[in-house]
Amino acid sequence: MNFIFGAILLAMFILALRVIWATTLQLLIVLKQSTLAFQRYRVQRKLSVRNRLPVIMPRGRENVDWLAISDSVRQEIQSRNRETNRELERLELQYQAKQKTIKLYEADIEIAKLERELLKIKPVIVADEAEVKPRRRSKKATISVMVDDKSAKTAQQVFQLREALKRNANAALPANQQARH
Repeated sequence: MNFIFGAILLAMFILALRVIWATTLQLLIVLKQSTLAFQRYRVQRKLSVRNRLPVIMPRGRENVDWLAISDSVRQEIQSRNRETNRELERLELQYQAKQKTIKLYEADIEIAKLERELLKIKPVIVADEAEVKPRRRSKKATISVMVDDKSAKTAQQVFQLREALKRNANAALPANQQARH
């Protein structure tokens, strides 16, 4: 029994040594990583301190030509201003083009309104003319065909134009020449 008890104690001692060894190895790895991180932090801090220091330009032995520097700066500013002026002019032209387009649209809308009003008035004018001068067809058929059919409207407009021209021509001719026609 002492043998079994001794074997158990030996096994426990070996396990304890392995646990202690693994723990110390992990502690050593953690310490190495922390020292590396600390060193990186110190290096970065040194670099940031160096970057924060003001930069002092070395003084040249020759005198600085301040007039030449001011002229070059002035020219640069003027060239930038010209570019912005060009852009401003381009935008102004675009704005004017858009304003003209809007005016054209408004004129188209006004024309459409006037045409609609003309179409409302035109059937009344067509009906009056149909009563004044009877045609070969019946009055009702003529009026309905003219209102519904676009080609008939065009024909009616041509007819009205011819009648108006005849009236103007007859008014311009003397009374004795009207009899010949």
